[in-house]
Amino acid sequence: MSENAGDYEIKILYKGHLVRSIKFGVDADGKITDNGIATNNKLGNNRVLVPVQVLGDADGQWDRAAWKTDAFYGNPLTGFTPSP
Repeated sequence: MSENAGDYEIKILYKGHLVRSIKFGVDADGKITDNGIATNNKLGNNRVLVPVQVLGDADGQWDRAAWKTDAFYGNPLTGFTPSP
């Protein structure tokens, strides 16, 4: 990836079923690009937060709204919009 800038998607399978999808970009220097979430939350240099889409029901019940209050050490994420 460090030599091929662009958009990437990683899909995770568990027992033959798609359970996660992670999308991110890589810049010309081979670094994962900041989607704005790290900057908006003042995480400092060389840090990014990459949203992960949870798919299916393999994880059982989970709180889809936790990002509003507990996403980052008990703090909400600024500038994050979950996908439907």
